Amino acid sequence: MAVVEERSRKRRKVEDGTLFHDSSFTSAAQLRNLLQLSQKTTSEIKTAIDRFSNFLSGISKEQQWEVKQRQLNILKTYCDEQFSSSHDQVDFPDLLTAWTNASQSNDEPVLAAVPAALTQFFRAVSGNLEFREFGLSLCHSLLKRDQLRLFDRGLSSPRTKDHLITSCLQLLTEVVSFDAGALASNVFGRRDLLYRRLDGILSQMHRGDEPRATAPVAALEFLVANLKYLDTASKSELISQGKTLHVAIRSLPNQRSNIIIESLLSLEMSVLFDQNLSKQLKIRCFNSGNLSALAKVYDVAQGGSEEDKNSHEAVRDALHHLLLQVCATTKGVLLPQTGWYPAGFSPEVLQVDDEMIDLGLDSPYYSDDYYDKVPIKNNTISTFIQTLHPEKDILQANLITSTFAAAPELVADYFTKKRKFLVPPSDDPIWRGQFAFLFSVVELPVPANCGWHDGLPDMPPPPLSVVIESILPRPLDRATITKCLHMKEDIMTMSAARLLTIALEKLDSVLKMFELAQTKSHLWAQACTRLINLFLERIPQLQDTITALQSLAKDQERVRTAVLECIATYYRVLPSLAAGSKFDIGPTLTLILRRLGSDALDDDKRDAFEEQLPHLLQISDVSPTTKWFHRSTADTLSLLAELLKYCVPRPGDLLTKQAIPVLKALLCGKGVLSTHTRSPEALLASLTSTKKWQPEDTTYQFLDNCMTRTMQRPVKYLDQLEQEQQAVSDSRPLSLLACCIADQWSFVVKKDEKKEAKNIAEWIAKLFSALDAAGENYRVITALEQKMMENPGHDDKSKAILEKAFEKQRKKPTTLPEPEGEEETAEKHVSSNLSNTKQPSLSSPSEEPTVDLDEIFPSPPRIPSSLSGLDRWTDPDFETEIQSGRLSNLLRCLISPDQEIRLQAFHTLQTVIHAVEQSTYPEKTQLYLLLGEASETIRSLTTFSSPDSPPPPSIIAELAAHMLPVVADPSSPYYRKTNEFLLTTPSWQPVTRILPYWVSNTFLSEPEADDTDLGGSGNQNAQAHEIERLLDLLVHSLRNEVDLDLFRRGHVFTRLFSYFLAPLCSKDARKKILDVVHRAVAGVKGGSDTLITRAGVREWLAVAAEVRDHSGHGSTAGHFDREIRRLVVVVRKEIEENCDREAVERWEADRPIFRAGNLQKHGSKAGEGTGGVQGQVNADSDAGMEED
Repeated sequence: MAVVEERSRKRRKVEDGTLFHDSSFTSAAQLRNLLQLSQKTTSEIKTAIDRFSNFLSGISKEQQWEVKQRQLNILKTYCDEQFSSSHDQVDFPDLLTAWTNASQSNDEPVLAAVPAALTQFFRAVSGNLEFREFGLSLCHSLLKRDQLRLFDRGLSSPRTKDHLITSCLQLLTEVVSFDAGALASNVFGRRDLLYRRLDGILSQMHRGDEPRATAPVAALEFLVANLKYLDTASKSELISQGKTLHVAIRSLPNQRSNIIIESLLSLEMSVLFDQNLSKQLKIRCFNSGNLSALAKVYDVAQGGSEEDKNSHEAVRDALHHLLLQVCATTKGVLLPQTGWYPAGFSPEVLQVDDEMIDLGLDSPYYSDDYYDKVPIKNNTISTFIQTLHPEKDILQANLITSTFAAAPELVADYFTKKRKFLVPPSDDPIWRGQFAFLFSVVELPVPANCGWHDGLPDMPPPPLSVVIESILPRPLDRATITKCLHMKEDIMTMSAARLLTIALEKLDSVLKMFELAQTKSHLWAQACTRLINLFLERIPQLQDTITALQSLAKDQERVRTAVLECIATYYRVLPSLAAGSKFDIGPTLTLILRRLGSDALDDDKRDAFEEQLPHLLQISDVSPTTKWFHRSTADTLSLLAELLKYCVPRPGDLLTKQAIPVLKALLCGKGVLSTHTRSPEALLASLTSTKKWQPEDTTYQFLDNCMTRTMQRPVKYLDQLEQEQQAVSDSRPLSLLACCIADQWSFVVKKDEKKEAKNIAEWIAKLFSALDAAGENYRVITALEQKMMENPGHDDKSKAILEKAFEKQRKKPTTLPEPEGEEETAEKHVSSNLSNTKQPSLSSPSEEPTVDLDEIFPSPPRIPSSLSGLDRWTDPDFETEIQSGRLSNLLRCLISPDQEIRLQAFHTLQTVIHAVEQSTYPEKTQLYLLLGEASETIRSLTTFSSPDSPPPPSIIAELAAHMLPVVADPSSPYYRKTNEFLLTTPSWQPVTRILPYWVSNTFLSEPEADDTDLGGSGNQNAQAHEIERLLDLLVHSLRNEVDLDLFRRGHVFTRLFSYFLAPLCSKDARKKILDVVHRAVAGVKGGSDTLITRAGVREWLAVAAEVRDHSGHGSTAGHFDREIRRLVVVVRKEIEENCDREAVERWEADRPIFRAGNLQKHGSKAGEGTGGVQGQVNADSDAGMEED
């Protein structure tokens, strides 16, 4: 019975407990009675506090407004009763007394229940203004000494007492947050007791064999509340302590997703976006250690459910957004930086003194020693991003690239520390990740002004060792990219090809920016050259890319497209590389054009071919090995005709718009069509189909045959055209193609194919009509028509076909569309201007740009006016004398106009020669030989006894000065050629052979050096560099009439003019050739007359103005160079101003082609372009025949 009674009592106790926990109250008196705890037992106190907590929790959860308001009124009445009446008293005295007693008796249930109930109270009344005054008073009560000790005891509980720690932290969080943080600073003021255990609580790690602790979460929420509500001074002190914040960040990966996201948002809103916090304080908060700890949240574990996956992505996105704000914006730790200019590099203070020797980028004032370490300003970010793993996580890769875009200085710094790939090229996830990351780095835009403030500095460019890392990072070396290109996996080959394409385009952008800055300093031009060299060291050779293309199977069209785009970019950005390539893309382009014309091609193949066509066209246009007019035995049409056939029926296609300028340049450049009219448009219009006519294959074959013949035998048709022009007394231009067509028509008739002949005849009629509309010589066209009809090989039917075609066309003459596009209009305008100057009219020229050639072209070395400083040679240091130019000045005194100076210089030179022989100078043998031969040559040409003897030719002294640095440096690439010349004869007689020797030896023989031996030569090969060196010598050697006569007799101008028109002639070489012409005109009396009558300079200038740039790099490749064109116009104007007009006109009158032009000079407008290109070429030939 006793056992039964005990069980009954226990059962009734549970029932009573259930009833006792009823949280419904109807009056404040019930609450007061419930919480009068002084006479109750421990279990009753715990039960009463729990019931009060349930009541408060019910208020928070209540949805019905009336019920909630009634409960709040009851609570408000009770709170008014519990309000402390003085500062010494506390609010809720019963609860706080129970908390104190529980601490003394070590009653843990009550110790946890009281702060939990108070926490629930703050949550219930939060946002209700009626409780604001009581809540603040309660907060003050909780911050009194006795309660602070209770908090300290709870926070100091061992880890196993997690519920005690959690309840205290939650209550403190509510106190900090109450009334928008009204007492947050008061709480922080008690940090000696309330915050000292925070680090240890936050660092508690979850163990797999025990339930997850709630104390670290509560501590994190408490810290978040502090960051949100503390004033600036208190928050600054909290951040400055550092350790608490670092431990909190390190604990984030162990928290739930919602806690992590809330903490990240708090860091962003309460720290990062707080404008009252200083930049230095934010940097201290987000130091490299904290950022690295934050980055570990990227790797937070992901659950298997769909909800876990979504929350995992939400965490990563929140973290990524925060880190982007921290690292890639000025709101975070990002400091102002100067892009590609390292910290401490101040280019604007490097001013060059006039007395300083300009060493360019080799100057000690310009440092580029940043291969191993780059000084930067954002060291915090630099240290942080080194800890990331972009090869494993796309978000981390995106973070780094975004940081690079915001702070370009970090790119070179990053890759000086991470120089190689983690794994070799293979189909491995790690390799794919790191390659994708590096690809995204290459894709980054070029920083404006190289990152330097608001504009490019006035002096040097940024260090190229820094620039190259942003264009092509160090891990992407030549061996790695080449290996990827040659791998048998499509994705690897495509990726490598695409990477090279992007890198080349980025290099092109950088070079364009450097070119714009060349007006500020010549160092930028030198930087272009060196940057190209650095880039070429990292990328595969062009031949490797071509080999990769040739090794592709027929079905790998997508890969082929990527590789072709890469090769086309090679040719466009660095067209000089094409000069050494023997790769002819023409057969491939011909095959694809033919296959696209077939109806049997499937859609996938057609799309692939159409993508490849622009790249093939670009390669063909730049490559010097393209055989445009070649037709193999298996082909019916040449590449040029195939392209024409493809483009004519597709006038609106993108490829056609790209191909038309190429076709025009080819046909006009080879003399097939006239350069002074719209003949290319006329040809295209003649081939356009109509309702009743379309060109057949035989018509294209006939056209192809005529274009090839015109290109191969232009002299025949030039003579024919000249005869026709004289016969009709009309010297307007006409395309040579028309003459060839008239000549070849008889062979069409002989085939006796009436249908084919009819189609060809109708096309000829359309072409002649279109040429007339294009402004060509109508009288000659009419004469050609008449001759075609009078051909003795015609039968009546053939003649009728031709007559009918011409008659039909006369009834409906062809009209040409108006030119479209600024470039085309500009080209037409320039061609028209040049056409008016082809026949060298000596009337006053039209308005030309004002350019001072003496400012553009550097002055040649001055001949000393005395021997002052050059007459003492006691124990000379010949290495110093050569480098300083003192010995060169002595040699130039030998060609002084003053005979006394020449005589003194000659005797001084004998002293120098003797000193060389007796010296210990390592290269004294070569130097003695050079000075001795120069002395003997001067001796043989000079009569010192005659006071009126002219000075020797300038070439002797300038050549000797030119060779001085070469004989002093055995490693010079010109050393062997120089010594061969010195060992030929003991003197340089006859002098007339000096210039032909060096011109021939430079232009027509291979250079001694390889391209790679010329470190500063950039995009020029060794021969181009040697030619430019010769041009410098020629400019210095042209001072008087004797020098000009040597130039003329040595056919120097003929060779220079020919090289100027060569596709591989660089822009610098063209400017130097124009400088030679300028020196002949401005510096030599009668120079203009000699160039006009003996070198055909006006005709050459007319053609030179239309030369396109096919060398070097950048956007000018393949286009007209406006600077060169402007210089050509100014040089032409200078020639006309300095020539003897009457003498030139008398000379013209003695030549038939100019007489024919003079007959039309005062006639109609059609005669203004007298002579045409053909007449000019003949005039040039006549002038050349008069050479001595």
